[in-house]
Amino acid sequence: MPESQWLMRIEGSLTAHFNEPDGSSRPGIMWTVDLKHGEETYQVMVKGLLADDATPETRQNQVYQAETVMQYLNDQLSSGWHPKQEKEHTIYIGNPLSSASAA
Repeated sequence: MPESQWLMRIEGSLTAHFNEPDGSSRPGIMWTVDLKHGEETYQVMVKGLLADDATPETRQNQVYQAETVMQYLNDQLSSGWHPKQEKEHTIYIGNPLSSASAA
């Protein structure tokens, strides 16, 4: 395996409504992702909240949501973040670009 390659997989998830800073709540999923680099393995939590304009299809498509979470983590790793660094990961998941262009 190349030195810079990270392997990742979804280990678990919890669907819920999560409190926002303004006191409201938003639907989403707390994802647990295992990251492996060489012999080292890390577990990272990512809160994936649904954007206000998420379509019913996006809200039901947990495969798309999981892929979005893993892409986010890949981007974090590519920009220099390491799982040893504590960080609260919260992202807002919108509609796939293909659904916006199809409308």
